[in-house]
Parts: sequence; C-alpha cells; structure tokens
Amino acid sequence: MGKRVIVVGGDAAGMSAASQARRANPGLEVVVLERGHHVSYGACGIPALIAGDIAAPEALVALTPPAVAARGIELRTDCEVVELRPAARQVVVRGGGTWRYDYLVLATGAAAVRPAWAGENPANVVTVRSLQDGIDLRRWVDSAGGRRAVVIGAGPLGLELAEALARRGVDVSLVARAKQLLSGFEAPDVEAVTAALTAVGVRPLLGRTVASLRCAAGRVAAVVTDQGEVGADLVVLALGVRPASELAARAGLPLGAAGGLVVNDRMRTATPGVFAAGDCVEVPHVVTGERVFAPLALTANRTGRVAGDNLAADSLGRASSQRFRGTAGSLIAQVAGFTIAGVGLNAAQATAAGFTVAVLSREYHSRAAYYPGGRPLRLRIVVDRHTRRLLGAQMVGEEGVAGRIDVFAAALHGRLTVDDVYHLDLPYSPPYGPVYDPVIDICGRASLEL
Repeated sequence: MGKRVIVVGGDAAGMSAASQARRANPGLEVVVLERGHHVSYGACGIPALIAGDIAAPEALVALTPPAVAARGIELRTDCEVVELRPAARQVVVRGGGTWRYDYLVLATGAAAVRPAWAGENPANVVTVRSLQDGIDLRRWVDSAGGRRAVVIGAGPLGLELAEALARRGVDVSLVARAKQLLSGFEAPDVEAVTAALTAVGVRPLLGRTVASLRCAAGRVAAVVTDQGEVGADLVVLALGVRPASELAARAGLPLGAAGGLVVNDRMRTATPGVFAAGDCVEVPHVVTGERVFAPLALTANRTGRVAGDNLAADSLGRASSQRFRGTAGSLIAQVAGFTIAGVGLNAAQATAAGFTVAVLSREYHSRAAYYPGGRPLRLRIVVDRHTRRLLGAQMVGEEGVAGRIDVFAAALHGRLTVDDVYHLDLPYSPPYGPVYDPVIDICGRASLEL
C-alpha cells in the first residue's frame, strides 16, 4: 500500500487537493473525510436554487460519490474529525475511531458568523453555508405561502438571498447596521441596485442595529432593533464568514491575524506532513503583499490543487512547480438585474495600507453611444498617486461588467500602472462598448490628472 493522504473536508479545496494528489501520484491512498452529507458542490449557486432558477440540488453537485470513487479516492461522508494528533500523524473522528496519515490536508472551510444575540436554539434562525442549508431553505420557501423572512446583512450573499426569497413570494425585510447596501462600495454606485431590489419586493431597513431576537415557543417571532421590532417567521443570518480553524488551533497549528491557518505558497503549514487550503487559510494579497482571509471559490479550488500537487511531489521525492501567487479579492455578483463587481482595494483599504490614494469615478454607457440597448455603467478606480499603480476597481451595471472587471484583475496581478492599462489594445465593436472602452478611458483620465 502506498502512502496515505487524509483530506479533512470534501468541498472545493478538499476535493481539488484529493483529485490532484491522485492525478500527480496514482500510487497514493487518498481518503476524504467529510462531516456533512454532500461533497464537491457549487455553493455559489445556492441562491439560484432557492429562487427556483436551478430546478434541483443535484445540478449543483460537481462530483457524486461514484465519480469520486472512479478517481481512486475513498470518500467518507457524515464523518467528522474532532481531533488532530500531528505528532502521531493521526486524526480522530467522532465516535472514537482514528486514521493514520502520511500527509494531511486541512480543508475545513469557513463558518458563518453568528452573533451572540442569535442564540443557538431557535429552529427558525438559519445560515446558508452548505448545500444542505440551501435544500432546507428551499423546502421552507416551497411551503412558505405569505410568510415573512428577515435577512440580516447587506453584503452580496444577503442581497442574493433576499432577492431569491422575494421572487418566491416571501415577504422579505433586509436589516443591516450599515446605512447603505454593499458597504465596501460608494453610496452613489449602489443607489440603482437598492431601487431595483426594492422593486422586486425586498424592504431595505438600513442603519438599524439588531439588539436581540424575541422568541415564543422556541422560535423567533421578531427581530428587535434599535428602531423597533421586525416580525419574522424565518431569520436568515448573512453577516459574513470566518475561517473554520478551531480544529487546527486545538492541535497547536499557527493561525494568522484573521484566524486562518498560516501556510506558505505551496500550502504547507509549519507542521511536517500537514498542508491546508481553501477558506480556512490566509493567503497573500497581490496589491499589499499582506496575508488576508479571502473566502473565494477560485482561491479555494486553486489552493487545493496546489496543496495536492505539492504533497504528491513530496511523496515522489521531487519538487513541484505549483505555488499560489496571491489573491486580488475578485468579487462579482448578480442582484436584481445588476452586476456588482470589485477587485483589489477600495479607497479606505488602500489608505489603511499606507498608499497615497487617488480615486476616479465616472458613469459610462455599456455600448457605443449610438448603439441601441446600452445601459449606464458606473466605474470607480483607486490609484497610488506616487507610483501611478492601479490598486483597485469597482463596477456596477446591468451589462458589460464581467469582462471589464477581468481586465482590472489582470492589471492588478501584473502590477500595472494606469498608463499601462490605458495603452492596452482592447477589442472594439459598437454592441460591446465605445472605441475608448470605459476601462481605457478612466485610466487615461487618471494619467492626465495624476
């Protein structure tokens, strides 16, 4: 029998690591231990499942258990690891069983933030992190009738869930402490999104602080805020996530400032034979170089692949060329017909990181001005005044966002200046944009103003 790899966690990072390890060294025995019932699914599609745009949960599953087995990977679901013993190279699962390993990959993901006021017991207070969470919420929606839901949190996930519920006929209130949606964006850029979300039936209750939940018979009846109560048959917490690193911390593995596991660019921890990947680790930011918590789908998949390739190479006694080169924090989401996207740093983050910041913002048309069907496109960039280096960009519009934010993401990875971006040869055709594309135009304006 070859060397054994234990992977803790069977979603994006874990299955990427397991698959790449087997691919790079077919002689490895690879075992995935997953505490839930589902593995390798598209969590980002859960709001669409709730909305009914995706008919069945099975559509979100990338690898079924038979497909995992066909790759030569042993999969154990409903199997929770409760203790790590790095000195003995063992993991302990609930019920007392132990597994020996030669290599360990921790891919425990992220956990939803749950404030103290949310309590632990109310049956109708939920978070949406797993496919099972999405299935349960979809079932509630299917039988909800005219019932009321309160979504707490005005980030991208909160907006997606609020819209999904409203489109299914649920009476939805969106409660947030921030005075605007998407607090990382500037207020003028999201005004149209707020109006569109309201038009589909979501009631934004912004600038409100949640104090407690009023319960009756073990269920929440209302969300209590500093501006009064909001009645609820269901409360959905969408307040962000944190690294699920408690298991590693109890075993003495070092954590970073954000609570994620410390790894190098090959996803090795400081403990021999132990790798980590996905939403439970911290990775370098391509703009600042600082380690950040970046719970993003591509980052999870890519770091998992890097971990799997490096441990496989190690098992073969050779070096791997695979390493993780950093995140730009790229974000894109669709809300009420609008696409919102951001990459890199916003002005506040750039200032906090020590840059001397210039911000340029402008509204464009998504197509050539004379071409029918164009829609407004709001664009904002953040630039370092001294070096002229692009630090970040944000875009909001009904069309033409995705491809353009990709250009900015590539520019950040290439450490390009606004002058460099201005001279890019981007394709032109009237249905897709003006001759001087908004990406080029705003960087050209920055070149003149700095």
